[in-house]
Amino acid sequence: MLTVFREHAGSWIIKIALFAIIVVFIFWGGYSYKSMRASRLARVGDVYVTYADYNQAYDHLLNMYRRQFGNHLTQELLERLNIKQQALDLVIDRVLITQAARALGLNAGVEDVQGEILSFPVFHVDGRFDRQRYVAVLQQNRMTPQAFEQQLAQDLTMRRVESFVKGQAVVSDAEVTADVQYRFSRVQVAYAQIDPKNFQDKVTIDDAQVSAFFEKNADRYKEPEKRVVAYVPFVLEDFLGDVAINDDDIRTYYEDHRDQFHHEKQVKARHILFRLGAQASEDEVKKTEAAARSVLEKVRKGEDFAALAKAHSQDGSAQAGGDLGWFTKDQMVPAFADAAFAMKAGEVSDLVRTPFGWHIIKVEDVRPEETVPLDKAKPQIELNLKREKARDVAYHKAREFADAAYADGGVAKAAERMHRTVEAPEKAFGLTDILPKVGNAPEVMKALFALGEGEVSDVLEWANGFVVGQVKKIQAPQVPPLEKVKSRVQDDLKAERAREEAEKAAKALLEEVRRHGDLDKAAASAGVSVQTSGWFSRMEPDEKLRLWGDAAEAVFLLQKPGDMPEAPLSWQGAFIVCRLVGRQDPAPEVLEKEREDTRMRLTQMKQNQLWQAWIAKQRSLAKVEILQQL
Repeated sequence: MLTVFREHAGSWIIKIALFAIIVVFIFWGGYSYKSMRASRLARVGDVYVTYADYNQAYDHLLNMYRRQFGNHLTQELLERLNIKQQALDLVIDRVLITQAARALGLNAGVEDVQGEILSFPVFHVDGRFDRQRYVAVLQQNRMTPQAFEQQLAQDLTMRRVESFVKGQAVVSDAEVTADVQYRFSRVQVAYAQIDPKNFQDKVTIDDAQVSAFFEKNADRYKEPEKRVVAYVPFVLEDFLGDVAINDDDIRTYYEDHRDQFHHEKQVKARHILFRLGAQASEDEVKKTEAAARSVLEKVRKGEDFAALAKAHSQDGSAQAGGDLGWFTKDQMVPAFADAAFAMKAGEVSDLVRTPFGWHIIKVEDVRPEETVPLDKAKPQIELNLKREKARDVAYHKAREFADAAYADGGVAKAAERMHRTVEAPEKAFGLTDILPKVGNAPEVMKALFALGEGEVSDVLEWANGFVVGQVKKIQAPQVPPLEKVKSRVQDDLKAERAREEAEKAAKALLEEVRRHGDLDKAAASAGVSVQTSGWFSRMEPDEKLRLWGDAAEAVFLLQKPGDMPEAPLSWQGAFIVCRLVGRQDPAPEVLEKEREDTRMRLTQMKQNQLWQAWIAKQRSLAKVEILQQL
């Protein structure tokens, strides 16, 4: 809270924060004994947690998640975050920490509070603390200096306790070295990949098997709940003719939003990347540079750049011929951006080294920096302003209609009376379906699916206007007849059988290699090819193999060349049989480079673990009683 005061001194955030602090104090006094008991939510030792305490914590968390998730914060996400329990835990922990502070002698004193108050710019006049300003700001937020200072003292006390507990965390040099070795040790593997898709044509199934598979996996094919709805859309375009924009409005918008009309210089380019890891040895750097230079010579001799990119580039743009589209200078790493923005359209760079490797860059077009003049921007500004005003008109009309539909008991009757067109498809819609005349509007569908049968919605907003809807019928989730989904069931059964056959083949290949020790020979007999990965670590997966998670860990457990995992690796729908080619510890320079960042990360991790363990210990020692359920 104190940090917010410093960062946003004088802003509306201060008013909100100060108001939040005083929520607890607003209605102090005047309670009857019965209402005081009703306000108590929990008891921690001899201290009561009230609903006012809880609501303050809840609002704090809600605002935090709103800033974090923006428009993506839905009621469903709030329920998954379990924000109610989080808020209660926050208040209980606050009481526990305050109680522990007394025992540890860490309570903040008067001088501490005064020093903190003096540091708030919001209470300054001409750069110095001003008592009258201090009192006036608090009065504006219905708070007394005494209440505010009590809250500050509690905040400072909690920070002291947290700092004291976290200060016990120590990270040894051995732990740092072990962590760097864990993350940056590199391995190389030879591997054969067995894809279930290669077995699908060999799989045969009959109707009895399809029927049995469908019965066993019926829930997989269950159709979700659907709803028949009637609704009236209020589309912005229908109201554009009802609003007018004058030149002063357009000029004011242009002056207030100049950043929207200023465009940084942009470059459209292609590149060919020869990837290098951060730990690449000098030999690897030279080898990769030589390969890149060989391709560069082909470019300079006139060979097609896009074709060369498809054949040689080692990043996701390869299939598009290395096309990176348009970008500004700050969207690329410095070395790449400096080279690209120094060239003219049609020019090709020398080799450029970045943290990703060696690049060959071809600039295809350049857009100079410019500020769009008012006369050129005017049509778009006028449309934007018209849409803003049209949205206000559309909402007003939708609000009137929603009230009428609620009073009439349905959208059809209200639409007839108010001369509106009702959309009433006979089709039942699923949660992710698209409503005609509305389009893709997930929030509208969620709201409609929250209604009961016959209920009328409030005004629901979507990108291009508003809608008022009514649920006419609810169709419960149901398993369709087999004939309706038979093709899908057949495909799933074939895929499952093909996967079983692929796994058998992978296990057989693994056993053959274990008996004879020759992956190449065994793979050739099985009709699959053997590839060799590049050197990769947990931090930098191999570009082609891209092992991650449990599959990667099975490889990193291998110690000696020739070692193999106990079973084929299941990865991205296929099975991989591999053996270790070699293993490398991080180079001394990597250890030195990563040492301080690793120590800091491990220290923060230990501090958080220590803090959570300490809080859990306080909870176990204290008597925490929940008096009312949320």
